[in-house]
Amino acid sequence: MFRMIDRAAEALAIIAFTVSSAFVFLNVLNRYLILGLFRDMAKDFESLRPAYLAVRDLLSGVVVTADEVPGLLLVWVAFLGAYLAMRREGHIAFDMVLERLPRLGRRIVDGINTLLISGFLVMLGWQSVRMIRISGATEIETAEIAQGWFMLILPIAAALMLIAVIRRFLSEKEQG
Repeated sequence: MFRMIDRAAEALAIIAFTVSSAFVFLNVLNRYLILGLFRDMAKDFESLRPAYLAVRDLLSGVVVTADEVPGLLLVWVAFLGAYLAMRREGHIAFDMVLERLPRLGRRIVDGINTLLISGFLVMLGWQSVRMIRISGATEIETAEIAQGWFMLILPIAAALMLIAVIRRFLSEKEQG
């Protein structure tokens, strides 16, 4: 089951990153090629104006959101990446002191660490749900998309990371 959740998190992160990259690419394309080079060419050559206006109008609806949406999608990438790093123990660990403790001391420190991380993740999840309830219906400035869709990653990531940290603590308990 956890493997399926990990694959879904990876897929969502890849999709969010791809869409974010596509928006940035379209924005750069529009700004430098269409509104820059192509516009200058259309000024010099009258026959290019209809094509320039058509392309400009086609891209103008999409690139209006090209500044805001990629940033919001990168939040999804970051939180899904944080969950995946936690699951794969890819985060930075300072365990030199922990390794010098006796097994019981390590278990106590691991338990305290798990409690602190769990408390933070529960608080993050709770406060993010409150935030979504208060301002989630507000649309982002550049598109008719509710902010709540972008904020939804916060409680999802908090729940996933909470499961991962508890699972890791319990699996360490079974091993040692």
